[in-house]
Amino acid sequence: MRLPSVLPSAPALEDLAAAQSDLDAAASLGKITTPEQTPIFICALPDCNKLFPSRERVMQHRKRDHPDLYPSDDSHIITWN
Repeated sequence: MRLPSVLPSAPALEDLAAAQSDLDAAASLGKITTPEQTPIFICALPDCNKLFPSRERVMQHRKRDHPDLYPSDDSHIITWN
């Protein structure tokens, strides 16, 4: 499965069911962040494209799921940090 580089836009729908207490409870579950605060590493090997929070984790994934690669091969990793 491959995602397109640009996803199609869709109009936003008004939420008529959520109460203020629902919004307050949801606000405690996460926070807004920027790419500088949230590193993302993507294994860009064919048919993989899995996301990881650190270079170490993507390398562990490669050792486990792509054993045919040389252990220190860090090619085909996409990141913006």
